[in-house]
Amino acid sequence: MYASIEIRQATETDQAKLNYFLRYEFFIHQHLDWQPVLNWLGFQPFYLAIHDGEIIACLAAPSEVNEVAWVRLFACSSLYSRAEIWKLLFDRIITSHQEKVSTIAVLGIHQWFVDLLLKHSFMVHQNIIVFEWFDHIISQPQSLPGLLIRPAAFEELSEVANLDARCFAPIWQLPEHSMKMAYQQAGYTTVAMYEGRIIGYQMSTESYSSAHLARLAVDPDFHGNNIGKVLLFDLFSHYATTGIHKITVNTQDDNFSSKALYFRMGFIQTDEKYPVLIRRIS
Repeated sequence: MYASIEIRQATETDQAKLNYFLRYEFFIHQHLDWQPVLNWLGFQPFYLAIHDGEIIACLAAPSEVNEVAWVRLFACSSLYSRAEIWKLLFDRIITSHQEKVSTIAVLGIHQWFVDLLLKHSFMVHQNIIVFEWFDHIISQPQSLPGLLIRPAAFEELSEVANLDARCFAPIWQLPEHSMKMAYQQAGYTTVAMYEGRIIGYQMSTESYSSAHLARLAVDPDFHGNNIGKVLLFDLFSHYATTGIHKITVNTQDDNFSSKALYFRMGFIQTDEKYPVLIRRIS
């Protein structure tokens, strides 16, 4: 049966059929970040499995930063073996990334997908853990004299993206084009300015009754000066005026400095946890 399956790259002309396929399938992994699912059609590698002229599976794993590619989308018809279809598609991904990417990463949102990946040489790299904050009263932190927290401007996002790249390992960096998309969808984005230089930033999204701290970064040269605390204090103060009293944030379970910061600022760790799986391909 699988000998008759065609594997090919997805194109813009596949949009309607892909949208229909994704609307009705159950086994779908989506880790889209700031992009709508069909926007990933513009990024390669994005492969389709076709049988009798119909899409039966898809896999997108583009690389946005050096060395790392994230699986953004995997979906497979329930009429086919997910393990066998995954192998067919993933082999093409590996070929596409040869000598350009060393690591494929996946956020383990669904257990069926985690189980599949563990059987295909993926390993758990970290776990994403979730914190919540509810109206915890804190005093204003002391920091560098002259430090200014203000809303970020779109024109500054290139500088913010450069800062982001200095603060995070490649697997967690947000490239400039994604930073711009994130900014347009965020509810509140601020920068920490010191002597005319951006030394920290935060970006948060909003729902009806809560906010989510999506990004927080401080220039490594300025660690130890409470920049992160000041950014968070400003965030709390801002949302206190909007009627939002719950803020969530994710971090890695082995990011001890971030965990310590969130605990000090009144966040409480929840039971929610998602594995990050990786596979080395070179």
